[in-house]
Amino acid sequence: MTSHRILHLAAALAGVLTMSGLATQAFAQETSFDKLATLPFAEGRPTKETAQTLRDELLFQRATQTYLWALPLINTLGMQVGSEKHFGAGYNVLPIWKQRLDAKTLVTTPNSDLLYAMSYVDLGKDGPLVMDAPPMLQGILLDYWQRPIPVDGGKFFGDVGLFGPDAGKGGKFLILPPGYKGEVPQGHFVYRSGTNNVFIFLRGFYEDPKNLTPADAHLEKTRIYPLNGETGAKAMKFPDASGIQVNMLPMSDGSAFEQLKRLVDSGATISPVRIGSACWRRSASSRVSRSLRMRTAARSSSGPRRPVTR
Repeated sequence: MTSHRILHLAAALAGVLTMSGLATQAFAQETSFDKLATLPFAEGRPTKETAQTLRDELLFQRATQTYLWALPLINTLGMQVGSEKHFGAGYNVLPIWKQRLDAKTLVTTPNSDLLYAMSYVDLGKDGPLVMDAPPMLQGILLDYWQRPIPVDGGKFFGDVGLFGPDAGKGGKFLILPPGYKGEVPQGHFVYRSGTNNVFIFLRGFYEDPKNLTPADAHLEKTRIYPLNGETGAKAMKFPDASGIQVNMLPMSDGSAFEQLKRLVDSGATISPVRIGSACWRRSASSRVSRSLRMRTAARSSSGPRRPVTR
């Protein structure tokens, strides 16, 4: 058999397998829809088994929407859980990938041409925190929705360094929790977070890829401490995260909901929209109305369509 013939057979087999997989998915979807559509009713009322099946389906749909709604939180929580499992927790713990990041670190959207330092702080637990940064430090301060934290004055959002309010000169960066009404001392760049939990994300740049020590030493000049407790602050720790097998990806099992629950139970603010709030209900109602309008328009233009189910 010629190599040309083998390639044709391989391509045909791949096509069959692909279509078979799509057909299996379609069959599973159809079966799930039919199961829901043909549930038994007695005298126009759902049976006990039907009611339980519908409750289970409603729970599944709500869980799916919650996961999608909270995905930015889940992504940040995944990084935090993975990091703290291996390197420890606390405002004074700043893991640094001192030999650059490689494939052993599972995390979203990484690069390997610079050094990273990442920390996860809790303003609800430790109160306002100060990050004392050296000149030319580059980074960003994000809330747990991964939104850049606005800086007083309205000109800067999240950035630290050349693109931040310090213009690369370094300084003291004060991170305040939501709704903070206390005194704000002079001489600080003031960041007002939308969540109690804050993601500190720093970068280190090197001139010679064979000598990363200066870039590492520069990152290790960073200090993080409570606003009113600099003298008694915990000593900084800079564990080397390079070469360590660590999973910092978003959780894709039931633990995602457990972590979200812990976040809520800790009293953390999870704005922009709180589940169950009037704003959330209005937003949900708007999404439902928009979805219904889209479905109506789709049906009028191309005939009836069945909803996507499990």
